[in-house]
Amino acid sequence: MQLFGSAVILAGGRSTRMGFDKQLLQSGGRTITDELIAELKTCFSDVLISSSRPELYEGRDVRVVQDVFEGCGPLAGIHAALLQARSQWVFVTACDMPYLEPAYIDYMMGRLRDRLPADAYEVCATEREGRLEPFHAFYGRAALPLLENRLEQGLCSVTRFVREAKALIIPEGEAESFLPGWRAFLNLNTPEEYERYRRLTSGSGQGV
Repeated sequence: MQLFGSAVILAGGRSTRMGFDKQLLQSGGRTITDELIAELKTCFSDVLISSSRPELYEGRDVRVVQDVFEGCGPLAGIHAALLQARSQWVFVTACDMPYLEPAYIDYMMGRLRDRLPADAYEVCATEREGRLEPFHAFYGRAALPLLENRLEQGLCSVTRFVREAKALIIPEGEAESFLPGWRAFLNLNTPEEYERYRRLTSGSGQGV
């Protein structure tokens, strides 16, 4: 199995604060998810979507995966993606995170390559202002035993999982030159955040 090649967009959230399914968020006339798919395809040969609505992705060159552990949020989506991955490491982002930073993705892959064997770590994530950023991150198949143990216990916090895993944490000072404005970690949780994003990007979609 190759070291890198798979990426997943987590798109199974309940979207309670947004008020509608965040898989329908739009930018420039198409969904943010479609924008992410297109950009991920330039970096990864295998793009997965973690979603309970596979009909939204008919005709797209992606694989839709569904949770084994239902009701456990993004951590269950990461688990499902790792089970179906075609590479040892999976890049993880979410459908409400509109920005990718390919240069930083490449840098993270390089840092992991420097620390072979591939199972030396289970996660590669970034720390900023003393807080872990669990998305725009890599998760390894070596993490599956710990993931399943936590999910079986109903422990669903992604950040807590990263803190318990064997994690390669990239500090803020090392990451900042790759991450203008830290926009890679922006996520759109509320209508107000979505409208602000649309104004900044001149997006024209209504999202519903």
